[in-house]
Amino acid sequence: MADPRDEALLQNFRSVAYQTERPVLGNDGLPRARRDHLAKWTLPVRVALVAGDAAGTSTPVPPAFRQMAAGHLAELAELTGLDIAAASVAGANLLIFLADDPFAAARRHRGLFAHKIADGASYDVLLARMERSATCFGFVWGGWPSGRSIDFAVTFIRSDRGERTIEGCLVQEVTQVLGLMNDLDLSADSVFSDSGRQVALTTQDRRLIRLLYDQRLRPGMSWSEVEPLARTILREQRQDG
Repeated sequence: MADPRDEALLQNFRSVAYQTERPVLGNDGLPRARRDHLAKWTLPVRVALVAGDAAGTSTPVPPAFRQMAAGHLAELAELTGLDIAAASVAGANLLIFLADDPFAAARRHRGLFAHKIADGASYDVLLARMERSATCFGFVWGGWPSGRSIDFAVTFIRSDRGERTIEGCLVQEVTQVLGLMNDLDLSADSVFSDSGRQVALTTQDRRLIRLLYDQRLRPGMSWSEVEPLARTILREQRQDG
């Protein structure tokens, strides 16, 4: 008999792995409203941190933020098995921006990822739409429906908030660009909830990440392909403790 806790976790996985809180950019660089295929990284992830002030001047990344990011990336590397390491901005495929105004940063620094933007006008419209409500945000490229892995991502973290909010944004956005792109209900015990109660990965979050990065789940899989495998993996996770 299926464990009710696993059933709830399975539905949460479907929500975060097969839906998205905002349109995503497909292989053609254009916004898409939803996803029908699994997206995840299989490539090594090379990360660069970029910081700037309200005037648009590049500034050193604060040591506290660098430490915060390093700790979260190390945990993600352990949970996913991905090769995650620091890189120069030019050599990175995951850019993490820290800025007082993340939307201004997304416009100002677009040259760093312009090779991924197929339609600048669509990108500008998408930013304007998100600017009405989002505090922090990110974009991913690649991954679906071709069966390729995610190959590039950017996240923008607002720096003019308290340390707890900055940490929550960092953890949520960087985790989401690994492929779990949707938010969960405000009552969920998860960083995927925008309630703000959690700023670090919970037990549920870790199980969702391990599930996505189980090698039996491949980029491009439909939900009908993933569901029976996911049930097996969740049962194995529970049995292994």
